[in-house]
Amino acid sequence: MALSREKVTREIRVVAADFVGIEPEELDLNKKLRMEYGITSIEASELIMDMEDSYGIKIPVEEALKILSSQDAIEYILKNAG
Repeated sequence: MALSREKVTREIRVVAADFVGIEPEELDLNKKLRMEYGITSIEASELIMDMEDSYGIKIPVEEALKILSSQDAIEYILKNAG
C-alpha cells in the first residue's frame, strides 16, 4: 500500500521540528534544515537514520546529501518507500 502524502508530511514535520526545537506547526517545510534552521551535521545524520528506520529504506549517502529540507525528505520517502 502506498504511503499517503498527508501521513508522511505529518510524521516528517514532527520529527524535523523536534530536531530544530520548535513546534511542528511552526516548521516551514521548504527551509533548509542545516542552513536556515541550524541543525548540525550529526543531527542531519540522525534525521536520515530515523527516516530509514521509520520507513524501512536505506538512503545512500549521495542521496542523503540532497535532502536539504523537510520537503526534500517527504518527496524522497514518497518516491522510495512503501
